[in-house]
Amino acid sequence: MQFFSTIAFSMIATLAIAAPVADPAPAADAAAKQDLVDFWQDAGFLGLKRTGASTVGTCVNLSGTGFEDNITSAKSKPGFRCTTWVDANCKGTGFSFNASPGSRQFPSWIDNKSSSWKCVVDN
Repeated sequence: MQFFSTIAFSMIATLAIAAPVADPAPAADAAAKQDLVDFWQDAGFLGLKRTGASTVGTCVNLSGTGFEDNITSAKSKPGFRCTTWVDANCKGTGFSFNASPGSRQFPSWIDNKSSSWKCVVDN
């Protein structure tokens, strides 16, 4: 009986060691990312569209997206106000817009000149 108990204990211990472990929870910042803004390459919300996702209040550079210096119209998602900047890292001159009506045509000084963006809660 002692032999059987030793084998049974060894098997249970092995199973406990080999039991699968749940994956860790995703990083908090990844969970906080959300779709905040839609950009279009043409006026009137036409042409290629890119949805920008980030955490609220975080600056996002457009380099490598195909949309740097290539945005003509945009709308924030409801409840947000977004700004695009001529320079990277949300520096320089910025242009802000909201969800409704958005901006059907960026002003000439920023049309096809945006390098970064950031959205905040629209009070």
